[in-house]
Amino acid sequence: MASFYTIFTQFFPPKASLTEDNVPSQVGKVFIVTGGSSGVGFELSRSLYQAGGTVYCLSHHAGRGLAAIEKIKNTVDTSSDTSSPGSLHFIPLDLADLTTIYPAIRKFLAAETRLDVLFNNAGRASLPLCYKTVQSLEPHFGINCAGGWLLTQLLTPILTATAKISPPSSVRITWTSSVLVDVMAPKGGVVMEDVRTPSEQRNIHYAASKAGNWFLAYEWNRRFGASTGVVSLALNPGSLNTNTWRTTPWYHYWPYYFVLGKPIDGARTNLWAGLDKNITIEDGGRYVMPWGRWHTSTRPDITAGLKEEKDGGTGRAVEFWNWCDEVTMPFAKG
Repeated sequence: MASFYTIFTQFFPPKASLTEDNVPSQVGKVFIVTGGSSGVGFELSRSLYQAGGTVYCLSHHAGRGLAAIEKIKNTVDTSSDTSSPGSLHFIPLDLADLTTIYPAIRKFLAAETRLDVLFNNAGRASLPLCYKTVQSLEPHFGINCAGGWLLTQLLTPILTATAKISPPSSVRITWTSSVLVDVMAPKGGVVMEDVRTPSEQRNIHYAASKAGNWFLAYEWNRRFGASTGVVSLALNPGSLNTNTWRTTPWYHYWPYYFVLGKPIDGARTNLWAGLDKNITIEDGGRYVMPWGRWHTSTRPDITAGLKEEKDGGTGRAVEFWNWCDEVTMPFAKG
């Protein structure tokens, strides 16, 4: 487990430096927010739209997605002379069904020629094993990791093209993690036997999937960061009161209820990771803590998992990357 201070400061972070009130103009920029219809994704989409960005909200429920867009439009103040809201768009995407990802990307690419930041925000928590994905994957690894991995791979060409015509290090990918990486993830971060043949320990799987997202952020950066100019980061948005908890047993949820932040707080973490101008390509693969700062005291066993065996690590990130590649390969084309 990480140090007490590292864990404590993720539950009680310092004040955010980048918020919805001081986001610079995002006019001309294009964003994808998965899970944009509720919680952190909703607040993040609202903040980017308010700043003038073109925002694509991707989620599995069309009714809620379209309703969220209308709600955002109705709650953003456009009366001020300084207000210049952007545009909002909904595309259906179900990360629990890999067959929906390629069509969603095709629809996006038919409408846009650039993508400045991909926010891999959507995820599920504490799902029972009986809730498998459509492709029969363990739900946390399937939804939180494999789905986001395929989405990111299909969007890599447009992210790369955008980086070539944008300020250095401004094009980014974020992968959502959790404080549970420090608190509850199994030794090594991800146990590949549990990925392939999962047990009934759903909370352990959830924590491991969040370590897996850090592995994917790091491995994507190792493979593509320098050559593409795209910055790939993992982030813990914060411990928040969102509907992610809806499948969590009450006795796991209520002990933390009074220390949970609001969805807007998690959006601020994402804003920092996605927009802060001090982040450079050299920061690729790093981990962001609430509400926008670097994790500096990581668990040694997880740090070892980030490194390849030839570099003295365990190679767990490479193994997990390869598993994502394996299970998503049949769905990478229409």
